[in-house]
Amino acid sequence: MLTAPTPAPVATLSNAGLMLMVQSARSNLRRVLNHPAFTPERRQKAEGLISKSIDAAQLMKWKALAIAESEKWEDAQLEKEARELGPAAHPNYLY
Repeated sequence: MLTAPTPAPVATLSNAGLMLMVQSARSNLRRVLNHPAFTPERRQKAEGLISKSIDAAQLMKWKALAIAESEKWEDAQLEKEARELGPAAHPNYLY
């Protein structure tokens, strides 16, 4: 006689899901921190906090802040490059 498998306890499934969310949030944040706006020293310091955190929501907030900071860095780089270009080589060659 076949019996239906007993379902896993809800708490176990819930904990597994939460840990998966935390691991995913950590991975996403680490990828964002690979941006050149962040020095190796800052990445190393952040790694300590990332590894200790078990709050996926907090990790995602940090990711949003890191993205905003990297965007500001990129804007500053673009402005710097625009100032360094100088006049066009030819009037029809606009860059």
